[in-house]
Amino acid sequence: MTDPHQNPAATRVRLIETAERLFAERGIHAVSLREIAAAAEQRNTSAVAYHFGDKRGLVTAVYAHRLGPTNEGQLHRLAVLDEEGRGKELRGLVEVFVRPMADRITRAAADPDAPPSYFLRFVAQALYVEDIAPYDLAAETWTRALDRLYARIDACLTELPEPVRADRWRIFVGLTLHTLADHERALQHGAAKPGRRTDLLVANLVDAAVAVLAAPVAPATRALIEPDVPREAEAPADA
Repeated sequence: MTDPHQNPAATRVRLIETAERLFAERGIHAVSLREIAAAAEQRNTSAVAYHFGDKRGLVTAVYAHRLGPTNEGQLHRLAVLDEEGRGKELRGLVEVFVRPMADRITRAAADPDAPPSYFLRFVAQALYVEDIAPYDLAAETWTRALDRLYARIDACLTELPEPVRADRWRIFVGLTLHTLADHERALQHGAAKPGRRTDLLVANLVDAAVAVLAAPVAPATRALIEPDVPREAEAPADA
């Protein structure tokens, strides 16, 4: 059992936020559940197992804890986009994906009383751990917005071959997450500040992401996608 002197809900949040920080700083595999419990000041080193079962359950809890509010913000932005008649516009959809995450890290950096943001660095670490990131976006309530964004962005790219569209989504997500994770770190350590420079970075990121998603397919790339057309047998040379 967990520490009886602490509120279970508060203990759960403390464990989640401690895990998020340690995973962000050191990586998912480099941190043990016992270390997380100790860093969260839990007397019982089995506290994580009590609340989350295992590391996979804890990682999922970190995602749910942070993506819940982000999901709601993205759904609201999608609704506004639809009201404006821009619900199928690629740039607007990219902004719905990017800006809630950017806003979160800049709000944390602008408030001296707020704890530092670690979530995007956590995601950058968790993204490549096999079978641990939320790849099935339709499976959770806290990824509903991402699921809708994926479908809408894909529909904007129908002129591209399907394998290219799938790759472009992965490239887009990686570009966005790693750029913002690096800026999250810079804001925390004073190498960047919220304000005009950060706003420029985010606007530039949106520009770059739209270009990445919609870039035309070069003939050399298309040749790698389309099956080879069999050559007709050459006619024998005249005797």
